[in-house]
Amino acid sequence: MAAEQNNGRLKIGIPTFLAHVYFFFNSVFLPAGLLYTQLIGPVLYLKLLLRRKRTYLFAFILFLSFYDCIHLLTGVDYKSFAVSNILFVCTYCSVMVFYHFIKTYRKLPELFYKILLTNAFFTVLALITYFTSYRDLLWYKNKFTHSVDSMYRLALLTYEASYYSLLLVPLVFYFLLKLFHSQIPKGKLTITALVLTPMIMSLSIGVISAMLMAFCIYYLLHWEKILTRKSFFWPISIAVTFTIFSVLLLILFFPENPLFTRISNIFNGIDTSTNGRTSDSFKMAWMIAERKSLLFGAGLGQIKIVGAEIQRIYFWYWGNLDVVRIPNTTAETLAIFGFTGILFRFSLIAYLFFKTKVWNNHFRFLMFCFIFIYQFTGSFIINIVEYTAWIFAFVNCFPELDVAVKRKEILV
Repeated sequence: MAAEQNNGRLKIGIPTFLAHVYFFFNSVFLPAGLLYTQLIGPVLYLKLLLRRKRTYLFAFILFLSFYDCIHLLTGVDYKSFAVSNILFVCTYCSVMVFYHFIKTYRKLPELFYKILLTNAFFTVLALITYFTSYRDLLWYKNKFTHSVDSMYRLALLTYEASYYSLLLVPLVFYFLLKLFHSQIPKGKLTITALVLTPMIMSLSIGVISAMLMAFCIYYLLHWEKILTRKSFFWPISIAVTFTIFSVLLLILFFPENPLFTRISNIFNGIDTSTNGRTSDSFKMAWMIAERKSLLFGAGLGQIKIVGAEIQRIYFWYWGNLDVVRIPNTTAETLAIFGFTGILFRFSLIAYLFFKTKVWNNHFRFLMFCFIFIYQFTGSFIINIVEYTAWIFAFVNCFPELDVAVKRKEILV
């Protein structure tokens, strides 16, 4: 972890420390679904209120009170409702803290670089432990797809590989864009390896696919620069060549590898993870909302209550029904807040897109394209990492990557 020199003594900066907690240790020793940022978020939020920072508190209270009143009238499980409301409020507090931090902190490039190096250290450590009995500490093991019962994927100290890969997205976009715009003078191959290797090792098909789609949209809008500028053309050419070469090697020497099996299952519609995060999520969300109100949904904390019977009857699931959830943030919005919640969600996204002029910055535009796509394929409604991605899309924290900027900026 990077340290700062202060009066001749070694001192870890608070932003650096908290950023590393958020990225690497946010769920360590905590029950599933709970994060340290949710616990300390309300405390830091109070500091924002005392400093009279704008936090949109009245709008949040109005929104939550409106839906809570309707859901109490339609009937809820009070314990789950109360707990979920507390988590929702804690998430709001954390999001506001992150928003003001990202908006005002002037050393984000340095912080990104420190996180990149720390992540590289943990990745090397994970590669070493992979061949030992401590492998489960840094690797996530689950059923990868139909006919592949178990697969180890890089997750470090997070609780799931897809969550870890979602954390990596801003780093990947930032450093790749710095490379494309010739803003990293040396160590290009090293930076590329440090950025892409952990993402590939996470084997998160949903996150990687959404990133590729975001890059395709970016390419269509900037194809002239990509074809005519060496800083754009060569990294992409090398990446494409490496990908084709790797695929050919797998076809020749390992044709029945888990990755090809997963991709084949996705296209054949039999990949349970993909179906669960997309079509099944929307089906289940519709059924849950329909039981209460399609307009206003079933309410916070009611998915596992109303969804348990639905999951057993319609999805033939007989496992642990205490952890029923919808792994898709858009579908979950439908289940909890109904079609009015969906309308509010996308109206707010559209408003912020035009209000903040996302298209004026390369990094923000890529982040927006990615998270807009990903919200239909994964995440959940109190996922702070998803909200952080939206903040990166709507706050201009890297002006050196503005579309109008012509000068070269050097990464320190």
